[in-house]
Amino acid sequence: MSGGAKRKLESRRKLMDAARRLFVERGYHDTRPQDISKAAGVGHGTFYLHFQDKLDCFQAFTDEAADELHDFVKRYTATAGSLREEIHELLVAVFEYSDANPGVLSAALTDVSVLSTGDTGRKMPVDRWADVWAELLEKWKRCGEAAEELDVRMAGYLIVGAIKQGGAYGYRLRLDRMKMIDGMTELFVRALKK
Repeated sequence: MSGGAKRKLESRRKLMDAARRLFVERGYHDTRPQDISKAAGVGHGTFYLHFQDKLDCFQAFTDEAADELHDFVKRYTATAGSLREEIHELLVAVFEYSDANPGVLSAALTDVSVLSTGDTGRKMPVDRWADVWAELLEKWKRCGEAAEELDVRMAGYLIVGAIKQGGAYGYRLRLDRMKMIDGMTELFVRALKK
């Protein structure tokens, strides 16, 4: 890799790390491109060498978070045998990822329609995660463990929303994590069964 390419890669990594930190700490609306550049220790113009605007940077952050969570979850679900086990292990993985990366999921699940009036042409994490759940549920429909008439796409979005809101509720009340995961698993399984 040439020196220029290496510097460009390093400056992008610095910007991504700073953006992640600021989007988590301040949220999307209170983070400006110049704040990201300053926190990254690069010139403000460097931001625009890597991103079209703040929304483009935010979407790069959310893509990275979605990829991280996907890799994290794969390690947990490889040995799950039933719908109940797989849902339980997915929930354990999501909450452990959240513990290891405080605030990232909450920031990444910001609804892009609040941020942009147009179609960005990119999938946001909520869409990607709902798709993962939909694929899982489709598999369990074929196996006869989930209701045949289940709208897997709708169920995927409902599960992602329940995890986000239920997780926030559990965190605020300092609920026992495993009891919360067990309760959510039971709720999801009952709702999905035939």
